[in-house]
Amino acid sequence: MSLLEVANLTVLDSRRPGRDAYAEDATRLVDSVSFALEERQTVAIVGEPAGGTLPLALAIVGLIPAAGGDIRFDGQSLVGLSDRRLRPFRRQMQVLFSDPFGALPSHQTIARMLLATRVFVGGSRARAERVRDIERAMEKARLPMATRTRRPGDLEPSERQRAQLARALLFHPRLLICHDFTRGLDASIQASLLNRLCDLRDEYRLTLLVMTDDLAVASHLASEIHVLSRGKIVESGTPETIASQPNHEYTRRLIAATVTRH
Repeated sequence: MSLLEVANLTVLDSRRPGRDAYAEDATRLVDSVSFALEERQTVAIVGEPAGGTLPLALAIVGLIPAAGGDIRFDGQSLVGLSDRRLRPFRRQMQVLFSDPFGALPSHQTIARMLLATRVFVGGSRARAERVRDIERAMEKARLPMATRTRRPGDLEPSERQRAQLARALLFHPRLLICHDFTRGLDASIQASLLNRLCDLRDEYRLTLLVMTDDLAVASHLASEIHVLSRGKIVESGTPETIASQPNHEYTRRLIAATVTRH
């Protein structure tokens, strides 16, 4: 049984005033998308946020509704569940966003944010235990201890991403969804973060769903790639097959962009 299974998922654009999320003439942000992740597998969805990767990520964790299809986590359908019933599944599925400002509370220091997360997760109430867990998460994310007293706006871009990662680790997730997690970072910093994800994947036996418009990033992490264009999967294969035998024009454009970028 797959850890995550997405079957014929459709997500419609309901942002315009008065728009019904299930109206037949609504724009399809995600259009009949299907894929699966086995436990401890890394799969990449390659495409642009506007091409469907962001609504796909949000739909998987129940932050926007699915208009059709199914999403199953560990065999349980998540479509249509209330926030209360989704909560235990969301703990096991953590999302790392490209824009940490939207994911991190701007008014809290890193220490307070991580403490609030640790309290929410539960476990031992002993202060020493909580501090130990927070420091371990920071160390695993390679987030400097000196950042504890700072707010997200005072951090370097890579430190904000590491703060997201440290918080996610406190949940002891089974699945990490990385949405353009290294976008805009210098090549050396990007490589460092990607290598850290690989190490954590092996250490914690994590399953990774990587969403990016960079084929090099996808190939670095994933054993299987799905190319997403205008809400549809247009091509699937191993990194080697995608790179050497691209069938779709959008895939060829992604390859050309990767060569230029790197």
